[in-house]
Amino acid sequence: MTESFADLFLKAMRYEHWLRFYFLEDAEDSDASPMQSSPERELSLESVDAAIAVPADVAARSRREEPDLAEILDAMQGQPISMERSRDVIFHWLGEKAGVLPGSPAFEERMNALAGDADFRRRLDGFHGWVQDLANNEIDLQANALPPGAPRDERVPSFQEWNKAFLFWFGLQKPFALNKM
Repeated sequence: MTESFADLFLKAMRYEHWLRFYFLEDAEDSDASPMQSSPERELSLESVDAAIAVPADVAARSRREEPDLAEILDAMQGQPISMERSRDVIFHWLGEKAGVLPGSPAFEERMNALAGDADFRRRLDGFHGWVQDLANNEIDLQANALPPGAPRDERVPSFQEWNKAFLFWFGLQKPFALNKM
């Protein structure tokens, strides 16, 4: 079964977020802890000159477990990071997988359709909320709520584990049903 355009987009976006969440490093900072998993550290930096730095063993595991996403890893590894670069890498990958050129009318049409797709928006918004809760140390990867001041889990999960944790958490969420007026 082939993945839909929306599923491909969300998969690539989640993978790119995993890379930034665990492997974003300040190029001039000697502290090797990930910036995005520590909001206090991220906010303390005046100007961020950061890059993705995935250790060789983690990169090899990811290439083995997610060969279809290896192109995203390769395009980002060791490169300065920006929202524009992330977008371009994701769009290039998405265009290749979907067989439609980024920037073309067909690509724009598909992207515009996603903007109006309520299910896509719910999955996208849910993911962003989950990542924020993880970054704020409000939940753990088992979807448990954490008390204020709980120790941070310093383990770096594989993308498969991280994605599975999100899908489990998302499956627990129940959208509100709007009553008729």
